[in-house]
Amino acid sequence: MTSKNRENRENGENPKSSKIANTVVLMMLITLVGKIMGILRDRMQGVYFGTDTIESIAFTQASLLPRVFLDIMFASVLSASFIPIFNRYLEKQDKEAALNLAASFVRIVFLVTAAVSLLAVLFAEPIYMLFWFDATTANPQTVSLGIMLLQIMFPIMLISGLAFSFTGILQSMGQFNIPAAMSIASNGVILLYYWLFIDYFGVVGLAVAFLLGWSMQVIIQIPFLLKHGFFGVLVRNPLTSKKTQNPQKSALKEIGKLTLPVMVASWLAPVNFLVNNRAAINLYGGGPGVVALNYANNLYAVITGLFVLSLANVLFPALSKLAAHDDWQQYTDFLRSSLRWLLFFLVPMSFGLMAVAWPLVVLVYQDGLFQEESVRITATALFFFSMGILGFGLQAILSRACFALKDGKSPLITALIAIVINAVLSFALVPALEIGGPALASAAAVTVAAAGLLFRLQRRLPAPLWDKQTTWNMAKILALSTLMYAAVSFSVEIFSNIFSSATLLNRVIILVVPASVGLMIYIAGALIIKVPESRLAMRWLLDKFTT
Repeated sequence: MTSKNRENRENGENPKSSKIANTVVLMMLITLVGKIMGILRDRMQGVYFGTDTIESIAFTQASLLPRVFLDIMFASVLSASFIPIFNRYLEKQDKEAALNLAASFVRIVFLVTAAVSLLAVLFAEPIYMLFWFDATTANPQTVSLGIMLLQIMFPIMLISGLAFSFTGILQSMGQFNIPAAMSIASNGVILLYYWLFIDYFGVVGLAVAFLLGWSMQVIIQIPFLLKHGFFGVLVRNPLTSKKTQNPQKSALKEIGKLTLPVMVASWLAPVNFLVNNRAAINLYGGGPGVVALNYANNLYAVITGLFVLSLANVLFPALSKLAAHDDWQQYTDFLRSSLRWLLFFLVPMSFGLMAVAWPLVVLVYQDGLFQEESVRITATALFFFSMGILGFGLQAILSRACFALKDGKSPLITALIAIVINAVLSFALVPALEIGGPALASAAAVTVAAAGLLFRLQRRLPAPLWDKQTTWNMAKILALSTLMYAAVSFSVEIFSNIFSSATLLNRVIILVVPASVGLMIYIAGALIIKVPESRLAMRWLLDKFTT
């Protein structure tokens, strides 16, 4: 053991955790660029189309369906069923055998997503009407445009299926940065369209730009897959020899066996969001509620996904490898440490985003056709979505922890319960909270799902995941976050009165200064009352600056 590693262990640090932290930070920086471009993309949509125009409503509804279909049918199956078995092949067999398995899997994904996309294009009208409108209340112009846009964009499902498959292969081989850069490539194409062509080809051209942008997510991964020899395996029949035939068929059957429970478990986010949108469809005259809910959800996903999904994408292969080696004690310790870091970051993130929901929406979106009423309903939705940040983070990590154990039953059960809770609350809360009802229902549902996963995982592992120290840390973090929320809310009110004119600089000040005050309060408070993760985080930062 090196002197540096020995010193880290004496201070309670794990060199492996430090390496993961470095990877997560680099992924977050790359992802941040893509997410900022995504926010700018949404801002351009708001400026040109607002929330209540025919183009805005039709485009939002049409662009949502292919992504939701992919999430419902394949997205987590690609990660949760394929990655653990692919990692096992890498660990216990050899790279060529693993690539043969990946080639077979990619072929299956391509065939199924191509078939579904073709059917969706052919039957676009009944699909669109089923999810978005009753025949008696539909605006004919919105429906006509929405169906056309849906036919253009539904092949995104096929493209995304390939992109996610390639991502799983590269991440399992330790390459995280290229998959993290996918959104940079896709959003770059879309932003170029806004800057150069939107005035000429309008919303129909925008749909084509989205299709081209998603195609870039596949294209940028191809050189790195070529480097690993994947396409050389793909062009050959992976089942040519009897030596490889039986093991691969067995592995594909194992993936298939996991697929149904994993698929149902993955329905939590997309099904809930469809239900949330359906509950909002008749708000504010029909349509604007759906558009505002999507703007708020996109902003929420950017902020939370930046940390949560970067961490989840790094942790999942690591957990899968620990499970493959039956190292349950290290698996438990590793997962417990990850949960504590989630608490440290996500609880204040939730309170902070609630406090700055209004100035954030004003800064990001308010311009052009996106004005006061659009700001109000979008900020309201974002406020209530923010209550579910901790639940979202825990659910994302704990579901992957279950999948690493090849346990699809636990995520399935908790997802079904959460879907029912969301459906009931989404419609029940609309009369009282309007657009806040579906957003709050989503937050409550994902929190229930996270609690259920924690309970079920705890029963399988040799040591507690949520121990007394975690409870005590949670109490400290909640107290600090509440104080931070009060300070930020008060600061927003004060600075809004001082900098009342609607200039870009004033909007930045109203958002950044209160947010900075809240961040300093939280960090200083965490160090003073000795939240363990605060000291480790500061030590890591100091180490980076000094080296």
